Amino acid sequence: MSTPGKTVPERRPTLQSIAAMAGVSHQTVSNVLNAPDRVAEHTRARVLDVIEQLNYRPNETARSLARRSTRLISFHIGAGHHNEASMLDPFMRELAKVGAEHAYRVVLDIAGDEDEDQIASYEELHARRSVDGVVIPETHVGDTRPAWLVEHGMPTVAFGRPWADPDPRHSWVDVDGGHGMRLVAEHLLQTGHERIAYVGPPRNRGMEDDRLDGLLAGLVDSGVEPDPALHLVVESPSGLRQALPALLADHRPTALACRDDAFAFEAIQVLDELGLRPGEDVAVTGFDDSDLARICRPQITSVAQPIREVAELIWESLLAQLAGTAEAPLRRLTLPRLVTRDSTTTWSPA
Repeated sequence: MSTPGKTVPERRPTLQSIAAMAGVSHQTVSNVLNAPDRVAEHTRARVLDVIEQLNYRPNETARSLARRSTRLISFHIGAGHHNEASMLDPFMRELAKVGAEHAYRVVLDIAGDEDEDQIASYEELHARRSVDGVVIPETHVGDTRPAWLVEHGMPTVAFGRPWADPDPRHSWVDVDGGHGMRLVAEHLLQTGHERIAYVGPPRNRGMEDDRLDGLLAGLVDSGVEPDPALHLVVESPSGLRQALPALLADHRPTALACRDDAFAFEAIQVLDELGLRPGEDVAVTGFDDSDLARICRPQITSVAQPIREVAELIWESLLAQLAGTAEAPLRRLTLPRLVTRDSTTTWSPA
């Protein structure tokens, strides 16, 4: 009997009430939620319609305990990470969005910048079973993290190639930076440039080589012989304040193809200080199509990475590993696109 003056709360829908309303068994409802491929399409549609009508939300805590699952994926970054032009922040947001569509959450873990620091963090996560898997957001030559994770049975996908490892055991997805820089070369050559300088850090048998070699290959494919004097090596964007004026005075490039948007942004500031018009006197391109490329004046022509596609591929691999259905490690190279803006489109040959 209800108490006068009090509202009796509606009972929370259960698998049993959904089954009764849909005219199916309790196990069929469970299969629709956990193994939909086992249920005929018309039955699945009927059950899902009832679930929507009743606004049913699974008890994820109970489901996780039953599966010994946390529904959490770890995303590690180094303690020193801070770069307004970095793709890690938008990538992490996209990864979280796709994960939420599969009822998973992404947990940000901060560890030291060295591999051993992050492996120590993985050891703790593994011992406590705190997460179901790991996404490595960046890779480098000699990276020891993927092998450790595979050896300890943790589902893992890296955003980045296994540089210098011809037969990796872990899954990875990457963006073809060489292709992106070929697009830059084609665009600059079509705009009328022939003296195109590459601006970035020294070669490292990894991403730096990928982007530089892509630009050089794009020039050669179009019949332009690359000039080694137009390769401006600087460790960081701040080094451009001293190095760029000398390059401009001695070698007269008409375009600067920069390693990323941070280098391109700094190059534009230096050109301004030298009384040169960025985009008009000297064209500038970046890479990553970050917020920095859009807030800069002029806005920077940049290579956009397909981070949604990368996030979806990473989750596809993770879910297969978690379900035990992954037959082989995922190895996928995705293609970026060029976004043209005023930093190149306002230039015209003298």
